[in-house]
Amino acid sequence: MKRRHPSRDAVVLIPALDEATTIASVIAVARAAEVGPVVVIDDGSTDGTAEVAAAAGAEVVRLETNHGKGGALAAGAGARQEAVVVLLDADLTGLRPTHVRALVRPVVAGRVDMTRGVFVGGRWATALAQQMLPVLNGQRALPRERLLAVPGLAESRYGVEIAIAEHAKAEGWVTLDVELPGVSQVVKEEKRGFVRGVLVRLRMYAEILWAYLWLPWRSRRHAREARRARVQRARPR
Repeated sequence: MKRRHPSRDAVVLIPALDEATTIASVIAVARAAEVGPVVVIDDGSTDGTAEVAAAAGAEVVRLETNHGKGGALAAGAGARQEAVVVLLDADLTGLRPTHVRALVRPVVAGRVDMTRGVFVGGRWATALAQQMLPVLNGQRALPRERLLAVPGLAESRYGVEIAIAEHAKAEGWVTLDVELPGVSQVVKEEKRGFVRGVLVRLRMYAEILWAYLWLPWRSRRHAREARRARVQRARPR
């Protein structure tokens, strides 16, 4: 009997900047999961990422200039019509189709508003980082319209996970952590070389810090304005 997959109107989005050496394997797993189309958002890469992604069977959205991770996700989600988006990083190792299905099933079934992946048992450095700051994990599934409604999404860059988490908290989303056994990532110093990797990491930390300081206030303000609008609409005329 053919196995049933959670393929109801979902799409896999993979934002990528200079990930030509790792992205093909992530695409292969995402396609094998059969949850929906696989779309790579090439965020101004210069190393042939778009060509590798297309050859691996993904649809490609090309951004001529770098918009950051948040901008790439906003562009990718905005270009689709599927109800649910599955977000995967382009540099994952140890990913299996069962991991992708585990992320999307609870959202497709309507049991939760968002799932968030948690690395377990992979490389100690990435697993430890995930345990210390699980909010920064980029592996998620959620309704596309909820993602696009996140305040500051397009400007959030590496702070996109903070933006999503703060909006989820402000809106009272039901979320679920999903363990991803054996999954890890290629660290930036390995991909870019030590000096360039450190510089990229420092920029990432600066953008995450900005997100911690600015986005919670912006998200709370957005939630207050939305509540005020709902109250005004409910008043008798």
